[in-house]
Formats: sequence, C-alpha cells, structure tokens
Amino acid sequence: MKKKLNLSKEKDALLEEGILKEEILGQVLLNKGQNLEHFYKIIESKVKQNENIYVVNLHLRDKYENKVELIIKEIYEAMKNYNIVNFYYSILKEYSYLPILVITKTPYLEFIKMLKHKILFSLRQKGFLNTTISIINLDELSEIKSSFKKLQGLSRWPISFGNNEVIYEELISKLKINHCNYPREIEKEVVRGIKNNDQKKLADINKRFISYLKENIYDPCEIIDVSSKYIFSILTASKSYNSNLYTEFNNEGVLDSIKNSFTFDELKERLNYVIRKMCERNDEGTKVNSLIVRKAINYIKEYYSDKISLEEIASGMNITPEYLSRLFTKELGKSFSDYLKEFRIHKAKELLGSNKLKIYEIAEKVGYSDSKYFCKVFKESTGMSPKEYMKFY
Repeated sequence: MKKKLNLSKEKDALLEEGILKEEILGQVLLNKGQNLEHFYKIIESKVKQNENIYVVNLHLRDKYENKVELIIKEIYEAMKNYNIVNFYYSILKEYSYLPILVITKTPYLEFIKMLKHKILFSLRQKGFLNTTISIINLDELSEIKSSFKKLQGLSRWPISFGNNEVIYEELISKLKINHCNYPREIEKEVVRGIKNNDQKKLADINKRFISYLKENIYDPCEIIDVSSKYIFSILTASKSYNSNLYTEFNNEGVLDSIKNSFTFDELKERLNYVIRKMCERNDEGTKVNSLIVRKAINYIKEYYSDKISLEEIASGMNITPEYLSRLFTKELGKSFSDYLKEFRIHKAKELLGSNKLKIYEIAEKVGYSDSKYFCKVFKESTGMSPKEYMKFY
C-alpha cells in the first residue's frame, strides 16, 4: 500500500499544465487526438541544447496488467540513478507496449548499457522473462512522428538476437543478415514421422528445425515465415492422420500464435507445443498398430456424415469385411458399428452444444437421415434425448 501511495504521489507531481505525462507520449506516438500540437510544444519546451532525445520501447510480452506499477517503479529508479528528470512514458495496451521518451545528456551507447544492465536485468530478476527493450535515437523531435513504425519493426528482432539484448538500428546494420531458406528435407521427415506415428523421431526433427533457426542471424520476418510454413505442413499432415487434433489446433489458433511470436523463446515454446501435442495425442491412433485399422478410422473421421459401411471401407482397401471387422475388434475392443456410432454421437454432442442448429439438421450432419432414429440412438448412448442434452449443456 505504501509503494502504491508513493507511486500515486509521483504521478500527481508529474503533471504538465494539468495533463498527466502518461497521456502525452501515447497520443504523440500514435499521432492521434485533438491536442497533438499542444503536446509537441510541451515536450519541445523541455529539450535543451546539446541534449539527446531517445524513444525507448518496452514490449511487455508477459501478463503484465497487475504488475505495471512494478515496471514503472523500475523505470523511475533507473532514471533517478542517471539524474534524468525529463522523460515521458505511456502504456499502449493494444500493442503491449510501454514506450518512454527520454531527454538527457547521457550519451547513446552509455544509455543503452543502462537499459540493459539496469532496467532489463532488473525486470528479468522480477520474473519478466519475455519483456524486450528497443531504442531509437532521434536527431530532432519531429522524427517522433515516424518512430512508432520503427519501434514496431525493432520489436521483432528479439526472435533473431534473443531476449537479453537491447535492440537498436545500429546493432542490426552492423551484422550480416543471412537468407533463411525453407528446409524442405526437414519438412519431409516431420511429415513421415507423423505418418508413422514415430514420436521420438518427431521430437528429434523438431529440435533440428529449432537449431536451424539459430544457425545464423536471419531477418525475423523470414524466421516467422519459415516457421509458419513448417507448422502448416504439420497441420496438413495431422488432418490426414488425426482430424480431431487438426480441428483442435485450428480452434486454438496455433498458426496465428506462431505468427504473433516476438521472441525466440516464445517461438520455440510454440513449436515444441505443437510437436508435444502430436506426440501426446490420446486417441485411437496411438493405440492402434495396424495400418489397416488406422486407415479405417481416418476414413470414418473424414466421411462419418455420409452413409458409410464396413463393406465399403474394406472394398477400398482390397480386404474382406470379415478381416477388417476382426482387426477392428481385436485392436479397439469394440466393433466397427459401435465405433462409428460413438464417433457420430460425439460429433452430435459438439453440434448440440453450439445451440445453433435444429435436431434434424444435426442428425443429417452426423450421418443419420432419419431424425427419429437419431434421437433413439442418442438416448441409448447418453441416457437423455438431444433436446434434454441441449438444455442441460
């Protein structure tokens, strides 16, 4: 409570003509609001001859909402240690940014060291593991209008440099940036691993892919592009062998999470997550050894809404229905018809939960042309009618 009160007093003291400093920088950076010219004049009045103007951006990748005051406190302490009085900060929630405009005589490289060894190191100790810092050195205050786009570009580079470097334009310009070619051989191997349900191989291949991304310094946009293609190939392969998992990945927005990674640790965690889910999938595919039964299961998952039969599937694989039936019962402990019925009822439950379709429409979508028969089968399986299930859930 004491810390919060002190911080509140500090905020109240940092008023510019009745306007909180916190409101000024955000509107200037985003170039919006009715008082832009007035805000520029307020900032300009603080800039003295031979002073440097820096725009620093903290990209708050962690869940920071309840800890903003802690981060701001670190900023105040760092500025105090360097005798920096003139600075403005804002919180841009829609970007997870905390930009700071600093006016100081502290030289550029010295200030970068302060950001790294004081603020970034301190935030790491307090658990902000994914927060990154970038900085732009402005020659004149008018350049602040274009600085926000530059900050957005710099916020991508921790994918290439890691989380513990302060990112600035001169650092990037000094390095040789290599082209990140898409590793098609790795893609072929990972698809083969999915096809064969080889969990150890999948984990090993993913390690190789992650190592490949760290072999050289690549443009972060290329790293994201290559990673997205890699994950897309995995999702496409999973659709053929495990449609439930493919749907789950899509519902979770796995591909979008890859595209929205801003640090290498984030990207690595999400790549590992996809492979881990592939390896840990707890459905019939992990219990079945026979390729024939796996193909039959995949056929059911693909065409359960149509009138499919044991004879039709067996014919497609050039085996007898009797042989397929024996394999099914042996490996799954249930008959083909029971498995098909359970799968259709499972899909019906999902549709009933959405509460958007009529009973007869759901019946048709899960392979029952007769809605009365569907209701009978559903009640036998669940102990309640579709309408009762819909009300209950």
